[in-house]
Order: sequence, then C-alpha cells, then structure tokens
Amino acid sequence: MKRIQYNIYKTLAFIPLLLLGTACGEEFLDLQPPLQVANDEFLQTVDDFRGATLGMYDQMQLADYYGRYFLLIPDIMGEDIKQNASANRGKEWAEYNGAPTTNQNEHREFWAEIYEVINMANQMINAEFTPIENRRSEFNNYLGQAHAVRALAHFDLVRLFAQTYSFTSDASHPGIPIVTEFEPESRPSRNTVAQVYEQVITDFETAISLLEPKGDENAGTISREATQALLSRVYLYMGRYAEAESLATEVINGGKFTLVARDAYAMQFFAGNSSEAIFEIVFNLADNEGSDHIGGMYKETGYGDYLPSQQLFALFEEGDIRGTLFIDDDNLDNGIYADASGEGKRVYKFPSEGSNIATDNVPVIRLSEVMLNRAEARAKAGNDAGALADLNQIRVRAGATELSGLTGQALIDAVLLERRRELFAEGHRVFDITRNQQDMVRTDCTSPTCTVTFPNERFILPLPQEETDVNDNIQQAPGYGT
Repeated sequence: MKRIQYNIYKTLAFIPLLLLGTACGEEFLDLQPPLQVANDEFLQTVDDFRGATLGMYDQMQLADYYGRYFLLIPDIMGEDIKQNASANRGKEWAEYNGAPTTNQNEHREFWAEIYEVINMANQMINAEFTPIENRRSEFNNYLGQAHAVRALAHFDLVRLFAQTYSFTSDASHPGIPIVTEFEPESRPSRNTVAQVYEQVITDFETAISLLEPKGDENAGTISREATQALLSRVYLYMGRYAEAESLATEVINGGKFTLVARDAYAMQFFAGNSSEAIFEIVFNLADNEGSDHIGGMYKETGYGDYLPSQQLFALFEEGDIRGTLFIDDDNLDNGIYADASGEGKRVYKFPSEGSNIATDNVPVIRLSEVMLNRAEARAKAGNDAGALADLNQIRVRAGATELSGLTGQALIDAVLLERRRELFAEGHRVFDITRNQQDMVRTDCTSPTCTVTFPNERFILPLPQEETDVNDNIQQAPGYGT
C-alpha cells in the first residue's frame, strides 16, 4: 500500500536476501552473491519461504527492536525503572526531552528496523508463488507467520510513534504509515490510528486462518495461539473488551500453555521455552547481542544504566517470588537505588552471564499476560468475579496473598498494579499508563522530569528528522516541531 522513505527502501530491496541466503545454506550462496539476487527471483520454493521466515525473526532480534530497546524505552519512560547518573542510552526518552534530531538514535532505529521487518513480511505476502499441494500446509504456515509479524510490527510502531487509541473518541489522530507493498516513489502520509489498528486486526485474522494450532515447535515461532494472544492484547488497547476476553479465553482454555511453578519462575527467561511462553525472541550463543542485549542495560557487568525504583520494590509483599528478581550491588547500599532494607539492587530478570551472556529469551507475550489481559477486560466490562479469579491465579502462583471483595474501579486498579509486578522490565509500562489515561508520577526520581500528566505530547516518540525532511506528506508529531 505504502512505503517509508527514510533509509529503508533505498537499500532494503536486497537486504532480506543477505539474511535469508545465510538461513538457507551454502547452496543458495553458491548460485550468485546474495546482494545481486532480486527478491522476486528468490522466493521460488517453499524452502525459500522458510528461509525468509527465519530472516524476519533474525531482524526482530536486533538491539534496536526486541533485543533491547523495545523493552527498555517503554519502561524507562515509566516510574518503575530509573536511570543512574551516568546513563546515556535512551536518556532523552527517560527524561522526556528527546527531539527529532537528538543524538540518541533509538527513534531513528525503531523507525528503520521495524519497517525492515515489515518489508521482509511484505516480500513473502506479495510473492507470486503457488506451492505444490503436498506442501501447501507448510507454505500457509510461513505465510501466516508473515501476516502475524507484519501485524505485530505495525502495532509496535503505532504504540511508539502515535498517541494511544483512546486519545481521540474515534482514534482519528495521526498514526503511522501502513506499508503493505514496495512502492519506491511513494511519499506516504500518516494513516490514522484507527486505520492502523484495522490493518493490524486484518493481518492477525488472516494469520489465524492460515496458521496451524501449536504443535511441537518452540515458542520462538508464532503459532495460531500466539496470534490469538496478541490480537487479544490489541483489542484490550482498543477497549473492545468482549473480543479481548474471548480470544484470551481460547488461548487459556486451549491447554497448550500452563503457568510455570513458583520455584521455576525466576529461570523461565534464561532457560527459555517455558510452559507459559507463547511467543518469545530466542537468543543463543550464535546470535546473542552481548552487552547490547536487554539484560546488559541492567547489570553491573553490562552497561548498567538503569535500576529498579523504590516504587517498584514497594509493590512486592513478602513471599512474592517476583520481588526476588533483583541482584545485590553493594556499591548501591543505603542510597537511592536501595530497597527498603538499605540493600542496593539491580534488575535480574535476564540473568545470563559469563559464557552464556545474552542468551536469555526475550518475552513478547506470556500466558500470565494473557490472563491479566482477560482480568482487565473482565473488570472493565463489569465481570468482577471472573476478573478476580484471573487476578488471583497470577498472585497465588507468585506466592502473594489472595485478594477478595474487590469490585469496580478498585478491582481495575488491582489488576493494573498486578501488571506492574508481573511484567516489569518487559516493555509494557508507558503503554499501560497512556492507554489507561493515567499520569506518570515518579516519587524517588533521578530524572529532571518526575511527573508527566495525561494527555501529553511527550508520551510518544518523534518521527526521525530525516523522514520529515524528505517526505512533505508526512506530519511530525505535535510538540516536536513541524
């Protein structure tokens, strides 16, 4: 449908093949150099589509997407993670003073790298190829994954660069360009947020129709259930609570996923492919990001720029296993980065170290989130009993006390607090703040900006200056100049 101008399609027509040729083995590379093979000459067999699918996931591993920043930026824009005095990576967004031309490149890289993922998916979706009958199911599975990845990428972009869905009554405010095909000379405008969400829904629904139910494959690939879970999240963001609950229930009742035991909770990210991992980005020794992995942003042995806030510590009661996902740092004792007992702590949700550094899998969606999504949808739709039952499953598993007697807004508030406990450092916080039209208030603040009231122009990132310079049709976000 549209393309993006800034440094993507100028060079991207052949970039997927560099990744995909590697994924498909030496035979392909022996034919001719990858950068000299046009995409329409590559996607000629089902095995080519398999390689293309691997290429999409490889792109999603980058530090500028799920490898690091897509989890980090939404959390450092909240109140549960705070910066130390030497933090520079992501600093402008944590302080709410970023600009289209800022020296920090996170907004540029989000824009470029996520649209690269979309382009890879588009190459598969738009390829003129018909498989032989005995491989049609396999081909449909790759095509379904492409639709699901394209949906997720558009959803991630619109959350970063556009105000939340409910910002206007009909979601008619500026979103991001919808890109469904390669058009080199196009200069797209921003679609509305409503239009972007409709495209996301269409792609997810198409994926559901193409994908087989989860089989023996691990959580590193998108299954039908993963697509249902992600679409449930989309509906929750839109305030379509009946659809959010229905899809979440299909995943929960399907029997493919179960909550890990309390004692296994802390290791599920390091070990990967746990019983509750629905879709996660897989990292191993061959493709790890080293200190650029999300864990490196929290560890003393990495960059260590960001630490848990005392507001986060205060959320956990004694016995809650989630309150132990921190590691001691004696250099921080009795300071602003210490817990209530005066012990300095760092986030340790991604614990890989030494020879295993950066091999923790990165969660995209887990069963616990799906249960909390359903709890929130139920609570906001007035099903207090159902919401409380879901909420208590998460709490009891963690070792927290069971709640009772909550209804209405008090129950909604309890569910949202539980999301902070369960999903901290997984890239949800600022999105939860804005979609619930809340203020961001830091009480133990290490940033020049300690309070951001909703609505606020700075809750989203600006488009890169390079994009608006070359495309007169695209509109910069309000508050970031013309």
